[in-house]
Amino acid sequence: MKTQRLMCALTVAAVGLVVAAPAHAGPDWLEQGDAGSLLHTAQVPTRPSPSVLQLSSISGTLATSLTQPDYEDLYFIKILDPVNFTITLSFADFNAVMYLFQVTVNGDALGMLANDDQSGTSNIPKLLSTATDSTGIFINSPGDYVLAIAGLGRVPVSATGPIFNMATPTEISGPDGPGGFNPLIGWTGVGEQGRYVIGLEETDFPRTPAPGTAFTILGAVGAVGLRRRR
Repeated sequence: MKTQRLMCALTVAAVGLVVAAPAHAGPDWLEQGDAGSLLHTAQVPTRPSPSVLQLSSISGTLATSLTQPDYEDLYFIKILDPVNFTITLSFADFNAVMYLFQVTVNGDALGMLANDDQSGTSNIPKLLSTATDSTGIFINSPGDYVLAIAGLGRVPVSATGPIFNMATPTEISGPDGPGGFNPLIGWTGVGEQGRYVIGLEETDFPRTPAPGTAFTILGAVGAVGLRRRR
């Protein structure tokens, strides 16, 4: 009888684990409605439960609705480790590009990093802490940033033009376009659309959507250097 009771208890426990497992499956944040295109409409992921310790995945869709096309989605994220964080597209059924923006104290979004393809054999974008072009831009401070995903063909612009100039698809670009020193005001071009899942490491849910202090003196030095080269 004791053996039978033990087996029954183990069976119930196993069933409980199987039933409970799906509750933790899936992305940490699923796009709610439509994540916006600008800083003030960017979506702010919130922690679904105390058991979700970090923001490690975001899932969403770029699609044309009855009212207007959706070519880009923006999300606030918090970078915990500015040296070792990674942002990688885990899944997409379209050719995507990812962008990272600094949130200024004035409530603007300034371009920091962009990537189209992580390698010559993979068109999956990946963002690391440092630009691989000549801009010298790098993330050197933890804090809240804005992550954008768009389809190939859709690019962010400021008042003076495109913010990024990706000379090659595989570079992690700094804000070296003609609009690189001005804040994001919109997007141009027709981009591809589809479903996506973004994987994140060393990131968390943002504190607030309010402007942060992500862009510190070292990052500013990189930007000044770029301006002098021009």
